[in-house]
Amino acid sequence: ASLDALAKASVQVTLFGAFVVSLGQTLLSRKRSSWRLPGVSDELAERLSPYPWWIAAGAAINGLVTEVNAIIGASLAAEVTVHALSALLISAVVMLALRHLRAPAPVAQEYGAQAEPAPPRPLWVGLLVACAAVASIATIALAVTGYVALAGTLARQMVWTGVVFATTYLLFQLGDDLCEALLSSKGSFGTRLNQGLGIEGRLLDQASVLVSGLLRVALLFYMVIALLAPLGTGPDEVFRRGSTVNHSLKVGDFTMAPQALFTAFAVIVTGLIVIRVIKRWLTDRYFPNTSLEPGMRSSITTLLGYVGGIFVVAVALAGLGISVERIAWVASALSVGIGFGLQAIVQNFISGLILLAERPVKVGDWVVLGDTEGDVRRVNVRATEIQLGDRSTVIVPNSEFITKTVRNMTLAGAPGRVLLRLPAPLDTDAERMRTLILEAFRAHEGILDTPEPLVQLEGIANGTLTFLAIGYVGNPRNAGGVRSDVLFSILASLKGAGLYLSPPATTSVAAPVVTGTPGSPTMPGDPASPA
Repeated sequence: ASLDALAKASVQVTLFGAFVVSLGQTLLSRKRSSWRLPGVSDELAERLSPYPWWIAAGAAINGLVTEVNAIIGASLAAEVTVHALSALLISAVVMLALRHLRAPAPVAQEYGAQAEPAPPRPLWVGLLVACAAVASIATIALAVTGYVALAGTLARQMVWTGVVFATTYLLFQLGDDLCEALLSSKGSFGTRLNQGLGIEGRLLDQASVLVSGLLRVALLFYMVIALLAPLGTGPDEVFRRGSTVNHSLKVGDFTMAPQALFTAFAVIVTGLIVIRVIKRWLTDRYFPNTSLEPGMRSSITTLLGYVGGIFVVAVALAGLGISVERIAWVASALSVGIGFGLQAIVQNFISGLILLAERPVKVGDWVVLGDTEGDVRRVNVRATEIQLGDRSTVIVPNSEFITKTVRNMTLAGAPGRVLLRLPAPLDTDAERMRTLILEAFRAHEGILDTPEPLVQLEGIANGTLTFLAIGYVGNPRNAGGVRSDVLFSILASLKGAGLYLSPPATTSVAAPVVTGTPGSPTMPGDPASPA
């Protein structure tokens, strides 16, 4: 039994020492500077390379001798001597290592270029170095003054803290690299996600940074658990402690557990990916084989996205332990605030749902809303995007389409209309004028034959004939261009036929002109009066 205990202790201290040495060699990378993660120079890495071996040897020898003393039943004096010597040894090694970190060494460039100043040291590194120096001095002082047990505990905890911080730093880097390789648009897998699911590269980069941050939070949580654990704690015990701690944070009846947070996050990510895959399948595969028009396709896809998003969020909240009843209570509590501060937002939201359901205005329609006239490009839940003729976009709240009069030029497939009012002098040959206008309309390829164009004499006013000409085009968006072409053609035809258009009739009143002596106004019948 004694040999079994000694063999087990030997394996444990050997594994711990090997782990400490491998951590040091990995962080310093003395022979491969391109692999080195911390920003230290080659010279500093060379000087610090022996210290991981010394710290590992000191911790391993201390653990092994302590186990041997416990097996053979050594005296109290022997145990005190071992603790004092190991504490002094570890403190001395740590202080010697810190001596090289007092001032950052210059970082040499490649190919023998001149060394440039090292980058500034991060704040957390400075705090860690300061704490290590204080702990080393305190350990030596406690060992000298007779508090050997406390000195030994502090020395062991100092080694354990260094191992935990180094391991966490490496896991941070590993998590960042994994997220960049698997989720970022720069990686091969992210490129496949971009091409296969149609996810934008910017969204993939944001997801990579977000997942990396969540991994860092989880690693910080387990780092704190590991720091509170004694020296020699294994990974299984650290995770067991973490699973025990995760039930201690409660707010009322709600329990905040890391496992529940990761479950909710996984549900949200998986659900959003599934929704996006379904929407892409509907848009690219199913809808092209149906008779649905583009506006209806866009409405169905948008509604599916919103309904699916609400369902995914509800499932994620249920994974956190927040039931539907609690959500209803929160909604009831927010109803007063919604009634006052969020009234406009809720109104636009409900109006957007009505537009998507009833579809009085859909994507591709040509609408006129007040002074705004253009194509409907997108119907969102809060607002609708209308593209004007100059290619600019107007964002109109959805409530405007519900509460105001909207003219939909293409709702029922109605053709566009080209309307002209042409004034002409009273002595104009009206029949000849009518014939030329009709020929100009019929000659244009954009004018429909059915209904056929017509020219009417609208009226005679102030010695002017007013001709009303109406033609129809297949698309209202083409009415402006066709109108311009027809006007050019009419002007050319009238000029060739010797007919002319008259300007709009105006009425002017002349003021009386005063002549002769003051006080004797000129009468309208006098020769000097204006005609």
